[in-house]
Amino acid sequence: MAQKTCLYRLIGVNMGEGVLMGKIIIDGIHPEDIFIGSGTTITQGTVLLTHFYDTSNLKEHAYYRGKIHIGKNCYIGMNTIFTKSVTIGDGVVIGAGSVVNKDIPPYQVWAGVPVRFICNRYKDESEIPTNANEFKAI
Repeated sequence: MAQKTCLYRLIGVNMGEGVLMGKIIIDGIHPEDIFIGSGTTITQGTVLLTHFYDTSNLKEHAYYRGKIHIGKNCYIGMNTIFTKSVTIGDGVVIGAGSVVNKDIPPYQVWAGVPVRFICNRYKDESEIPTNANEFKAI
């Protein structure tokens, strides 16, 4: 997996240390608009798109671009698709097969098509670990 992260860095993806990735699809037009925080896991089949077709301007086949920011220590489930410019907070878990089209606050679990709130990962902010190795499993 380290070879994949090195390759993605070479094409312009910005990522922290300890990022784990399965076989994913990275936008080849604007990979420099993707930011992945340290300790994040992105599983097989995930699609990260940073350009989006402009359906209001069909004559010119125009598109607009946006940035995808994924925080530290996140877990992105298998076959998740990012379809808009979004910011994903630290410690977020996104369920498999989700379509992410909105920002997600830190330390929450979201899933679905389109993605929606499931629950908070912690009952109280004091439970949020400061050491990445202490994160509780879902």
